[in-house]
Amino acid sequence: MSASSIQPRHVFGLKGDVKNNVHYIDETTVIFPAGNNVVVYNIEQKKQKFIPGTVESEGITCIAISPNHKHIAVAERAEKAIITIYDLHTLKRRKLLTSPECGSREYVSIAFSPDGKTLAAQAGAPEWNLLLWSWEKTKVASMTKSTNQQGMPLHQVEFNPHDGTLVTCSGNQIFKSFRVAESNLKPLAPMLGKREPQNYTAHAWLPDEKERLVVGSDQGELLLVEGGELRASLMTPAEGISIEVILPYSKGFIVGGDSGLLTLYEKTEDKEYYKKSKTFLIENNTVKVKSLAIQPGEETLLCSLENNQMFVLSLSNSDIMKTDEMNFELFTQSFHSKGITGVDCCIRKPLVATCSTDMSVRVWNYVQKTTELVKFFPEEAHSVAFHPSGLQILVGFGDKLRLMNLLMDDIRAYKEFGIKGCRECRFSHGGSYFAAVNNNTIQIYNTYTCENVGNLRGHNGKVRSIYWAPDDTKIVSAGMDGAVYEWTLKDFKRDKENVLKGCSYNCVVATNDHHQTFAVGSDRKLKEFEDAQVSKEFDTGAVLTQICLPASGRALFAASESGSVRSYNFPLTGTFTEYQAHAGPITRMRISFDDSLLFCVSDDGCLFVFDVREKDGRAKAGKEGQVVFAEEVLVTRSDLEEKKTRMAELETQVNELTTQNEYKLRLKDLDLNERIKDITEKFTHELEGDKAKFELLLQEKNEQEMEYEEKLKQAEERHQALLHQLEAQFQAKIMGEVERYHALQQEKELLNERWDEQNALLVESHERVILELTEEYEDKLQEEQVTLHRVENEKGEAAREFEETKRQLEEDADREIDALKKQYEAKLAQEREIGLRLKGENGIMKKKFNALQKDIDDQKEEIKQLFEQKKELYQTIGSLEKDISGLKKEISERDETIGDKEKRIYDLKKKNQELEKFKFVLDYKIKELKKQIEPRELEIADMKEQIKEMDHELERYHKNNALLDLTISDLKLKLDGIQKETLVQRKANQDLQSVIRQFHHNLHETAQHVQDPKALKESVKKLYQKHCAEDIKQEGMEEDIQKEYNRQREYLEKSVESLKRKLHKDMESHRQDNMRIMQENVTLIKEINELRRELREAKKKAGRAVEVVKTNKRTKSAGQARPLPSSVEEAGRELEMQKTEISKLQMRIFELERALSMHEKVNPRPMSRERLPPMDYGVDGTSAP
Repeated sequence: MSASSIQPRHVFGLKGDVKNNVHYIDETTVIFPAGNNVVVYNIEQKKQKFIPGTVESEGITCIAISPNHKHIAVAERAEKAIITIYDLHTLKRRKLLTSPECGSREYVSIAFSPDGKTLAAQAGAPEWNLLLWSWEKTKVASMTKSTNQQGMPLHQVEFNPHDGTLVTCSGNQIFKSFRVAESNLKPLAPMLGKREPQNYTAHAWLPDEKERLVVGSDQGELLLVEGGELRASLMTPAEGISIEVILPYSKGFIVGGDSGLLTLYEKTEDKEYYKKSKTFLIENNTVKVKSLAIQPGEETLLCSLENNQMFVLSLSNSDIMKTDEMNFELFTQSFHSKGITGVDCCIRKPLVATCSTDMSVRVWNYVQKTTELVKFFPEEAHSVAFHPSGLQILVGFGDKLRLMNLLMDDIRAYKEFGIKGCRECRFSHGGSYFAAVNNNTIQIYNTYTCENVGNLRGHNGKVRSIYWAPDDTKIVSAGMDGAVYEWTLKDFKRDKENVLKGCSYNCVVATNDHHQTFAVGSDRKLKEFEDAQVSKEFDTGAVLTQICLPASGRALFAASESGSVRSYNFPLTGTFTEYQAHAGPITRMRISFDDSLLFCVSDDGCLFVFDVREKDGRAKAGKEGQVVFAEEVLVTRSDLEEKKTRMAELETQVNELTTQNEYKLRLKDLDLNERIKDITEKFTHELEGDKAKFELLLQEKNEQEMEYEEKLKQAEERHQALLHQLEAQFQAKIMGEVERYHALQQEKELLNERWDEQNALLVESHERVILELTEEYEDKLQEEQVTLHRVENEKGEAAREFEETKRQLEEDADREIDALKKQYEAKLAQEREIGLRLKGENGIMKKKFNALQKDIDDQKEEIKQLFEQKKELYQTIGSLEKDISGLKKEISERDETIGDKEKRIYDLKKKNQELEKFKFVLDYKIKELKKQIEPRELEIADMKEQIKEMDHELERYHKNNALLDLTISDLKLKLDGIQKETLVQRKANQDLQSVIRQFHHNLHETAQHVQDPKALKESVKKLYQKHCAEDIKQEGMEEDIQKEYNRQREYLEKSVESLKRKLHKDMESHRQDNMRIMQENVTLIKEINELRRELREAKKKAGRAVEVVKTNKRTKSAGQARPLPSSVEEAGRELEMQKTEISKLQMRIFELERALSMHEKVNPRPMSRERLPPMDYGVDGTSAP
């Protein structure tokens, strides 16, 4: 069974509502949350590592980094609030902290102690408890309620960096401090005194030797606390701008507030303590600053905003640079600030397009990990599709569907379609067509002509998903009506269908061969269809919003409403692996053309890029090798010309500046040369003076050297004399000490002799004492042995007495044990009866408990179902509100249109009144003109009669022509038969000629054997056998038939000649008659030119009459065929059988000759002789009918 896994590769986005959501680990590594993950981003390598969130969680709420930058704490929202501790070096989980004492589903703020062993966590509503975790032991060291009596919310908790036992927390009308003593949190006296409470949104301890604390409020007020007392109120960053975050650093602190305001405060020695040094405003981002982080070297400041953007500010030269010169730059690139509604990837380029409710469309490069294009529009975009070429995108807005070109630096629309609120659109795999959903209809358009080639109608609800077949011949669709349809694009009809009422489908895909279709919807089930019937069905346990099926068919990827991505084993067995990616419902999911990357977008505004790997961790191989991406871009002619003109202008400016700089350089060179001359002269004068001084100093130096050498000699002589004197003194002292040493040595020898004598005496006395003691102790030992023997005898008697006593005591104990046994057996029987009774009561209570537990579970399940129904209803309400807003816009537009139409109607009514006046006048004029026309009408009637007579005469001529045409055709048929027969005779003649030639040859060979009779005989036999093998038939009738044939042929040729002459004469007479009629018609047309309307009717009647004549002519020509002579009747039958084939051949010959004539008109060639007439033309050049 095939299976694949996914690994996150890169994410474009930030979760902006997380407390303290950006941190520096070191100079080149930044941590920030995205979706339901914590991203570790390397700035230099542009690589991301991921710390995934807990599967059961609902999103990250706050982050904290330990002071030694070794651990990170991530707080997540769940049924029981979770804090997870990770190792920042291995990115592995160290501890998972959960406690029922939290009293909330989330933590609003967390902070590490200075030693990193304790974690302070401020829980959220409803209880607002402050917990102190000893996280290495996974236990709560202390807990207290930090809110006030009104239950106001809290925003932040912090440790004093110089005193790990002091904890502060701030909130709405709350600022409290606690002391950690004996694993308890003891509240301290209020630091802000009796000051009127405000909404304290942020506070921070400053890195001073003194205990200083800065507190900020939502009114922009900054308070300085020192030593537990309020010292001063600092200058506000801006009036009425709330303070959101305070960051301390070596020079002071930085304040981030609302409207993208950032203020730097620096320490002073005066009474103000801190002064406001610089103020910055992040342009085009007037939102709250949510978090600040400073690089360890304090060269760069990183800030995150409420709209999911990150900016950096260089602080390295902040002392010398002006505020205008210091600008914020995007940290990596800009992200979507609201939920993403659509995503699609390109085949020929490493690009992904997304659209969002923030009214922007963005194109991302997932190889370079950058943003290629960003374009904001006046309306929200609901869907996006990428053309395979990478040069066009299709975006569905609230008012229209737009096809746009991706230019080098812009996204420009070039075609609009009248589809409002298109929430699903897809290009075909080849890119020639695209499908767009218009409510419950799927419209198919040609990409290059933008024509609507067909519509797919059949859904009763909105279409939610469409899927193109790999060969672009079929489309699978699914909608809110619970229908899954398969359409064929050849006739735009339904091929297969499956309808499940009560289920609203979210997405549908199919395999490459379209034998299997997969769909997910609101019923929390994954369905597999085969031949439009549900073959498999798996309970997913959650609402799946999107599914993707790779072309390789190794896995099925599904996205859930909770933000997780699942990888199902394929073929489906129901088993899957899950990865928690987003912090909101996943709205769209796409897979790359080579099945190596998976793209997911969600309502949290993040775009995740996953690597699709095999189960063993290997990356998937692409389709037929790695795809080579295209590099071409679109540039409009106007932009190119503008850039060319700009380049030309810049070149001229560069040339002008070059000449100007060269001129300035020349002037500077001249000036510098003059200055060098002056300095050189000055230097030479000073050098001469210095040389004279140097000579004087050198002379003084030599004199001083001589003087000091003499002094040094005298000092050495004095020193030598003093040295000799000291040597004599010390020599005398040494001799005295040597004599004293010899005396002491003699005294020592005498003492040694005396002590040796004393030592010998002591040894003798010691040995004598030892002998006496030995004798004494041997006597004592004998006495002790006697005593021991006596004691052993006494011990045996005592043992016997003990055994007897023991036996008697055991008998008494057995009797007492039997009595107690009977007594306690009776008590045990009573206790057993009581136990059985209690067991029965316990069983009854267990049944009651199980019944109650079951009721509780049913109630919980019902509550869950009600919550789910509530969510679905909220979603429905949201979609209906959007529909209502769209409809209101449409109603307002239609009201404006109706107003314009009413104005137009009013104007038209006025014009109508004026036209009625003109009509009255024109009616009068028409009556007068009719009176004038009546005489003309009489003339027209006379002319009509003349035309009728001429028509009758023309009809008569046509009849005569028809008869002649029939006669000519009959003769031509006879002529064709004769020509065919002539060809047959010619062929037979040729065959006979060949036989005669062969006979001549054989006869010549036979004549060669005249001298040899035997050979001659054999040759004659062979000649006879060869040419006379068949019986020779009598041909007595052949001459008569030949004569008859020649006679008939001569007769037919004469008849044809006479008919041709007659035809020529008739045609000449007819031509003259036609010319005469044409002249008369011309005169008539000139006379009745003013009355063409009436004449058109007459011409129509004449045309109908001509058609009737033609039909009569055809019927008469078919019935008035003249009988053929008897000699041609047999040939006529044969000719009728081949008539069809002859007519086909004649048409083919005519077409070939016409093509040849056209070719020769273009390229004429020299004629060797006169060309023969075609077979369908007469001898005199006239056309055969």
